[in-house]
Amino acid sequence: MEELKIRETTEKHGAQVEADDLLAGDTIQADHDDLQAMVKSVADSSSSTSGGSDDDDNDNEGPGLTFRVLVLGTVFSIALAFVNMYYWFRSNPISVGIAVVQLLSLPAGWTMSRVLPTRTFNTLGFRWTMNPGRFNMKEHVLISVFANASTGTAYALDIVVVRRFWIGPPLSFGAGVVVALTSQLIGYSFSGLFHRFLVEPDAMVWPSTLASVMLFRALQSMVPRTQGAHTAGRLKTSRLRVFWIAFAASFAWYFVPGWAFPTLTMLPILCFAAPKNIYANQLGDGYSGLGMLALTLDWSTISNAYTGSPLATPWFAACNLLVGFVVVMWIITPAAYYANAWGAQELPIYTSDLFTTDGSAYNVSRVLSDGRLDDAAYREYGPMRMSFQFLAMYGFCFMGITCLVSHVALYHGADIWRIVRQSVGGLRLRQRLRLWRWRSESAAEGNSDAKQAAVPGLWYACVFVATVAMGVAACQAFDLLPWYGFLLAIGMACVLTLPVGLVEAVSNFQYALGVVTELVAGYLWPGQPTYNASFKMFGYITMRQALTLTRDQKLGRYLRVPPRDLFVCQVLGTLVAVFVQLGTAFWLMDTVAGICTDAGFPFTCRQARLFYSTMVIWGVIGPQRQFADGRYPGLYWMFLAGVFLPLPFWLLRRRFPRSVWRLVNLPVALTYIGYMPNAPTHDFVMFAAFCFVFNYLLLKHRSSWWRSYNFTLSAALDSGLAVSGIVGYFALQTTVPLDWWGTRNHCPISKDPLSAHRT
Repeated sequence: MEELKIRETTEKHGAQVEADDLLAGDTIQADHDDLQAMVKSVADSSSSTSGGSDDDDNDNEGPGLTFRVLVLGTVFSIALAFVNMYYWFRSNPISVGIAVVQLLSLPAGWTMSRVLPTRTFNTLGFRWTMNPGRFNMKEHVLISVFANASTGTAYALDIVVVRRFWIGPPLSFGAGVVVALTSQLIGYSFSGLFHRFLVEPDAMVWPSTLASVMLFRALQSMVPRTQGAHTAGRLKTSRLRVFWIAFAASFAWYFVPGWAFPTLTMLPILCFAAPKNIYANQLGDGYSGLGMLALTLDWSTISNAYTGSPLATPWFAACNLLVGFVVVMWIITPAAYYANAWGAQELPIYTSDLFTTDGSAYNVSRVLSDGRLDDAAYREYGPMRMSFQFLAMYGFCFMGITCLVSHVALYHGADIWRIVRQSVGGLRLRQRLRLWRWRSESAAEGNSDAKQAAVPGLWYACVFVATVAMGVAACQAFDLLPWYGFLLAIGMACVLTLPVGLVEAVSNFQYALGVVTELVAGYLWPGQPTYNASFKMFGYITMRQALTLTRDQKLGRYLRVPPRDLFVCQVLGTLVAVFVQLGTAFWLMDTVAGICTDAGFPFTCRQARLFYSTMVIWGVIGPQRQFADGRYPGLYWMFLAGVFLPLPFWLLRRRFPRSVWRLVNLPVALTYIGYMPNAPTHDFVMFAAFCFVFNYLLLKHRSSWWRSYNFTLSAALDSGLAVSGIVGYFALQTTVPLDWWGTRNHCPISKDPLSAHRT
């Protein structure tokens, strides 16, 4: 990641981003040609889609936060919050993503533009209308951003469920609302604090937003530019044809690996060759092994929640990830396992399960008393063991935390300091105060930039003050955290938002820092699982919410959506999602017999059980017993290693500025390791292969085709998959189960420890 070239934007906060701004030669260095090409592709698509027409100008000047946005945004938020929360409790959870909203909101918005009255109403001096005209791009984006808050469940729901069924005392509905709103909203203030670092610089590309940009433009090209007009010519554009062909192909194909032939999701070549060989099973299984020579023909495996779309990921980032994956998973892990490091051969090679000293499953309930550790029972039962790869994951997470801070300090420290000095000392007092006014000077009537005015700092400050007050009150009233622990957690989130955001903005990968919050809380409050989970919620989820809003703000910048409208929709969507998700959760917990137990199948609360296990590791047994006084004290040296690891690569980059060393990004290389175990091991190699083909070979040798179709293809494949997954789940998987060779496990002994097969 090259130096941030940040232009002074003091006098044009919130100004729309033109193609010339996106392509400015000094904003994205030639070191990352794939990043520059990605932004150029989006800029070119804007020109080719609009053609510089008056219709496009009218679309950019159209209203944003309209009656249609509020109605459709609320409807989709309620629907997604209910469905995703309902299936969160089930043994096989599904998640309805934002792509479904992008597809369905277009015909809904267009229909409302045709049937709603155009009469203007006057409410307390505010003039508004149900139908301001054609359904435009801004409304389409705002509806999706509104509903996006409901695509994931609030982290506070885990605490509500765990305290109700396993730890106690249970939280009431009102308490859950306060805790959820605090954890979901407080991060938005950090987004405003770092807006100038993470949104305004053109070097901050946020690659995942580019596929969304192309999807919005492809769908909007179907909307008549004037009421009643038919746009046959626009419907026949090549991008639109590519989108719908790829969408249909992705939709139809997923029924094969998703239902009829699941073996295509993982083709374990080594297991096919030697199904009864323990080494072939351990090395070749992509779910319980290391995934060597395991292929996939399932797009949901290649483009998944851990990696994102390979077509929307820069090749330099995927290459760094591939090197990190190969070194850790295919070199270090098998070498240590077969050398029997820490008695690794007595346990499976790849699992997140917990074990006793003799290799049997660890029964956590035997060391708990009233939700807290019973020291006498723990001494009698013995310490907890983890697989070598599980330990390696924690070790490399420790390394990644300090490596991330060191990397940002070396590569971007001077630029960050310069921007801070310019922001604080380089502006006149009047200019600084302008950022905190409710209306910017550009908001005068008739000024076209008024609709692009930046979100006032006072808005962020109000959210921060309100949520901090709610957080302190909730922590004290419901025994979630001491007040100073809450302040420490949000302080950590604030400090880590910038370095994590700098990496994600160019690589498409967010470093998982949940481990550092669990570690700190484990030392501060040993034997207090609720404190540990709450500290993670406020320290990690706050940062993640800040980056979510930041990513949406960048999307709005690309598509010229007013930042204030985006902010309002994000907050409203969060409010709707919290109330609906909590209402659904309490309804299920009160009405489903045996919920969160095997007797309540399929409502077995698989997600909550995993969360509970994590609380036990860090909050009950704690890092002191597990990593300092226990069997694995050497892992803490990884913190020190991470501090110095980026230094030699930084020196090589300075000595050879045009060599391959300029592309090395160690925090990115370590990102994927944080998802293991649990993440499949066979998906990433195929992910990297697709990224190499599309974002290196085609970009280099067929750049014209790549600029025209790459992101359109990515959006189509992901959208078709999302719709097919929902239809297939309801229509086939739950009603027409299959049982044949193509649905069976072909690595039957991959979960066995090596010691069980010694002769």
